[in-house]
Amino acid sequence: MVLIFAGCMTGVAAVWNEMSITAVFYFLLSAIVFAVLIRKSKNYLLIIAGLCLGLSVMGMQKYSAQKEWMKVLNEQQNYYQSEVIKVTNRDKGLTCLLKRQGYEGKILLYYSGDEDIYPGDKIGVWGSLEFWENSSNPGEFSLKNYYLSKGIYFTSFSDHIQILNYSSGGMEYYFMKCRQYFKDQIQKQYSKDTIPLVQGMLLGDKSEISDVQKDEFRESGLIHLLAVSGLHISMAGRSIYNILRKMGINFLISSFVGFLTAGFYCILTGLSVSAIRAWIMLGVYFLAQITGRPYDLLSAGAFAGILLLLKRPFYILDTGFLLSFTAVFTIGSIQQMENQYKNYVQKFLNSVKFPLYIQMGMLPMMIYIQYESPVLSFLSNCVAIPVASMAFEIAVCFLWVPYVPIHRVSDTMFRFVIWLSRLKYGMITVGKVPLFWVFIYYGILGIIINGNLKKNFTFKMIGIYSGILILLITPMIRMPAIVFMDIGQGDCVMMNTKGGMVVIDGGSSSKDHVGKYQMLPCLKYYGYRKVKIAVITHLDSDHYSGILELLEMGKIEYLGLPAVPKDQNYMKIEKIAERMNAKVFYLSKGNKISGQDFYLDIIHPQKNSSLEKNAASLVMQGEVFGYKILLTGDVEKEGEKVLKEEGLKNTEIVKIAHHGSKNSTSKEFLDIVKPLTGIISCGKNNRYGHPHQEVMKRLKEYHIKIRRTDQEGAVIIKGRN
Repeated sequence: MVLIFAGCMTGVAAVWNEMSITAVFYFLLSAIVFAVLIRKSKNYLLIIAGLCLGLSVMGMQKYSAQKEWMKVLNEQQNYYQSEVIKVTNRDKGLTCLLKRQGYEGKILLYYSGDEDIYPGDKIGVWGSLEFWENSSNPGEFSLKNYYLSKGIYFTSFSDHIQILNYSSGGMEYYFMKCRQYFKDQIQKQYSKDTIPLVQGMLLGDKSEISDVQKDEFRESGLIHLLAVSGLHISMAGRSIYNILRKMGINFLISSFVGFLTAGFYCILTGLSVSAIRAWIMLGVYFLAQITGRPYDLLSAGAFAGILLLLKRPFYILDTGFLLSFTAVFTIGSIQQMENQYKNYVQKFLNSVKFPLYIQMGMLPMMIYIQYESPVLSFLSNCVAIPVASMAFEIAVCFLWVPYVPIHRVSDTMFRFVIWLSRLKYGMITVGKVPLFWVFIYYGILGIIINGNLKKNFTFKMIGIYSGILILLITPMIRMPAIVFMDIGQGDCVMMNTKGGMVVIDGGSSSKDHVGKYQMLPCLKYYGYRKVKIAVITHLDSDHYSGILELLEMGKIEYLGLPAVPKDQNYMKIEKIAERMNAKVFYLSKGNKISGQDFYLDIIHPQKNSSLEKNAASLVMQGEVFGYKILLTGDVEKEGEKVLKEEGLKNTEIVKIAHHGSKNSTSKEFLDIVKPLTGIISCGKNNRYGHPHQEVMKRLKEYHIKIRRTDQEGAVIIKGRN
């Protein structure tokens, strides 16, 4: 079963990445490995069967989705009818999950009107269907992959709907009522600090968990506790099963009731992929109990994986799917290695070693997906999991009753888990690693588990940490790059130099939280936890809003500001920098920023310049990774006239000033600079009409290669040296 699942995963991944050269390489590599294994044992032919299965199901799924996308694209309607599946409250309206008759993909509707909507309602929506966009920056979270994995193909925005038919009840309506009842109970039973955690653990509702708390749980390795995981589903089903067995109920009835209970809980909490996986595996466990056959965790996990991929091959795009099954197969492998411990000392040592082994098994996948991992998270898990599990059991058992003293006990336990999440566990940020490195790591791990060294703990640890070392040295061999980020209507240049990440500007007027959702992921993608140097060319929010976010997170070591008269925003940034211990330095003509592989001379403006804000933008000229480069901020009109007399030189790459405004990049400027490539940073369909046609015409007249962030996403220029 495991071999079939391995082949199925390979086939599904190959079809999804059919246009990727990297995917072809790994597919061929897998084929070679499979061929070698088949020569060793005919049992490995099962991998080929799984491969064919994966190729088939993903091929059909992809063809069906593309056909549906083309159908919607050709319709171009501003009105559609759908049935409401699920409704969630948000700050400014409702988020509704819709199912349109005759369509496979669901719709996520953001509704800002006044109508009350319930699951089961049939509604007419005035609004168009939009497609999810791919992530356009290094390290950026892919909304397209996330929603495709959930079967949601489209999004829509509307403030005007019509209720065509009101719901007459239905399954989802009653589940919504159950969820609301349980939420009301939790609100009465627990303290304000623990309510968000309890709702996340019991109901899968993370809407009240703050971003700060999510980050704390993620950095402590306890993020899995913020959602209903496979552990909770299994606990719910097995607890009922064990209670019924102790009451003398036979295997068949106890298993059936336990399975139904787990299924009810799975649906109640939102049918996450890890919950469905646990439910299927629980069903296999109960079948084993009924038939008297041994239960094999690896086979049960593989069976669940195959069923999920058959149902929705796009599950492979869900990081939860990948991490869930990585955990299952890690635990299954550990169970095959470990002996049964009888005395208390051995059991205690095993309770520490077990989460350590799990962390070792999941480490490469965690780094491949998230670019970082807490080194000592096994310590938090070996304490937090038993405490959280006990608190969870108490919470479930007493969820149905008014507040009683036992609720205070579980509340204290939840508080303890929150406290554990706030401790530091040695986060390492490796950056993006190729899948090949992950294969190497698991190859080493497989040899250790199955080889002659498996009885020697010292050699196990040496081998595993050798795999970690392979991952850690990756940033040292990563090619330098200049990244002109796609952050909408704004500017941001990120350069991964030998001395650390250097950022020139970082802000947007069309996107919120670009620091958290675009710049920070890029920082981690290149293997850095902090920005070494950040420079703001001038104090417009579309140049500093993201830098301000990073500054408030404590992610910037040195901050460069223009040496011009200070306004209120300028002084606000200085105060935040002082509070976060970021060292501030001031730049004007004659200063320089430099490192081992780059230098940037400040050629404009003069110190304490009285020019208008845009005209007084910092302008930097120099060499980065072997390229002559000119970064112009928003300089235009008067500033550009002054700039012509301040030492402009020929350059290879120029960042076109002010997002391609017609008041910048004059012919006189281009006559001096003579760039080969012009980078325009602007938002898609922005309200200013950037880049203006006058600028585009001038650039084309000078035969300059134009690259735009609104058309190709982040513009990445790999270094020459």
